[in-house]
Amino acid sequence: MRIIFYNIEYLEGATGKKYEYLELWKRLIPPKNIQKNIVKELKKHNPDIVSLVEIGGDFISSEKKHVNYFKKNLKMKYHMDRIKYNFKKISLFKYIPIFNSQSNAVFSKIKIRKSKVYFLKKGMKRTVLRVDLEKPNIALIVVHLALGKKTRQSQISELIKIIKKIKKPVVLMGDFNTFGGEKEIKKLLKETHMKHKFRLTNNQTYTFPSFHPKKRFDYVITSKEIKVKKYKVLKIKYSDHLPLLVDIEVKDKK
Repeated sequence: MRIIFYNIEYLEGATGKKYEYLELWKRLIPPKNIQKNIVKELKKHNPDIVSLVEIGGDFISSEKKHVNYFKKNLKMKYHMDRIKYNFKKISLFKYIPIFNSQSNAVFSKIKIRKSKVYFLKKGMKRTVLRVDLEKPNIALIVVHLALGKKTRQSQISELIKIIKKIKKPVVLMGDFNTFGGEKEIKKLLKETHMKHKFRLTNNQTYTFPSFHPKKRFDYVITSKEIKVKKYKVLKIKYSDHLPLLVDIEVKDKK
């Protein structure tokens, strides 16, 4: 089974250069063809699962329009998506269109048995997506963690509790914003007994910034029951992050 995870940075097409973040008009009116080009590149790899964070965010197109575009053009039969903010905690933001159309999503060729959303207690980015597949019987967890270190540490502690309660193999993927490096997820790996197989890749393993990667923010982490056959950073530069491609094999247990 092939999984791709990609932070698409609201379809703004930035590559991580500092001046690009000052081009605020791109948040309102994204450059043309970014979405089309992302789909074109991802389809070359024939993924079974595509997880995207930072979808949408402009005043022209709704979040649902972006999600439906990806689902249709990636030829995925199933999906789940969710606005990335918990408006019960930050109610004022639901009245601001740009925040009301920013989401994370999972697209799948494999039947989704059930889906669930968790909300972490701290941080703006607190939404956790869970998708349970029909076959193989595994859980996919998608996160986008906070920029602040203390908040991020708190979120990781909560994430550990969530994963420990799942009674099946787990694939955890997301943008962890680990500015301090992989040591920030050491506790998660130790307490959940999950593995990060990035060393399988034959190329560089950093994912940010895409124009000259120096940091590893993005991860695909797996339970010990899951065999990782391939782990690769894709050189697709339509975001400030680079996407991850992971091939896995799991023995289905009913």
